[in-house]
Amino acid sequence: MYKKSLYPLMILVVSLVVLITACQPAPTAPPETAAPPTAAPVELTKVTLRLPWITNTQFAGPYVALDKGYFKEEGLDVEIRPGGIDKNSITLVAAGEDTFGLHDTGSLLLARAQGMPLITIATFFQKHPGGVFGLKDSGIQTLKDFEGKLIGFQEGGPWMLTKAMMKANGVDINSVKTVTVQYDITPLLEGKIDLMTCYATNEPLIARCMGKEPVVFLPADYGVPTASEALFTIEDYLKNNPKVARGMVRAIQRGWEFAMANKEEAVEIVMKYGTELDKAVEMDQLVAEEAHLITPEVKESGVIGLMTPEKWETIYKVLREQGALETEVDYTKAFTTEYLK
Repeated sequence: MYKKSLYPLMILVVSLVVLITACQPAPTAPPETAAPPTAAPVELTKVTLRLPWITNTQFAGPYVALDKGYFKEEGLDVEIRPGGIDKNSITLVAAGEDTFGLHDTGSLLLARAQGMPLITIATFFQKHPGGVFGLKDSGIQTLKDFEGKLIGFQEGGPWMLTKAMMKANGVDINSVKTVTVQYDITPLLEGKIDLMTCYATNEPLIARCMGKEPVVFLPADYGVPTASEALFTIEDYLKNNPKVARGMVRAIQRGWEFAMANKEEAVEIVMKYGTELDKAVEMDQLVAEEAHLITPEVKESGVIGLMTPEKWETIYKVLREQGALETEVDYTKAFTTEYLK
């Protein structure tokens, strides 16, 4: 009786267990870990930078910025294009063939006088390297020694500044004899001329490499302070692309900072982009450039590429006094310091 009476109850319990189990939701597999979203590639802004001359360490700042990725960190895809006798950075930027350029401040003022709407956003050489040099064994030691001497010159910034230097220091310009020469320093080495216009970071170094001790006279040291290596673009482009302009300045500043702190590596970088460059010559040039790039005022301000109204005013007055600039130009409109901040 006992066993028989429990059988229906057991059937009922088993049925309930089966029913309850069947009603439970089926176990689900653990969720797969979602893959992190892939960052969309940053679209770089394509621009070009036209140099005023062939590739060398005069442009170490931009080339280091390119090689080290400083331009890309600013969102820029920069193509550096060398200049030359037939490739003028001013005319190419003014024509819209290049976005940015490097050139001399005096030439940029002359361009504005001709109606080219160019504006400078940085000048990397605070001390203009243009001037004149002779050889130590010539006996020329002071500016007064220029009188009666024969100066070989090429038209351009160094000669214009040299004339301003002589005038500012009481040298009788009419007593100085002149002859047009090319960039070859052979006439000076052979004694056919007494002095020669130059860039302190170039021709005097060549003379030293050839066993001659140069004596350099820079207008910047004799009351004619001007700047060079000016980064410029078109006014309309600057107005519409302020972020690009700021990025260009910042990247080149970083490039020059690196180049000054790591000269040997900077020279190796430049040589990757140039042709037929001599490492020793490029190193000498880069070392010489430091005095023009990192001046006391740059050290005080902490700003590479610094610009001052005084230097722009000086070059404007030089152009006017020598008749190179026949019409008045508002030199204060030729540059802006906004992108150095």
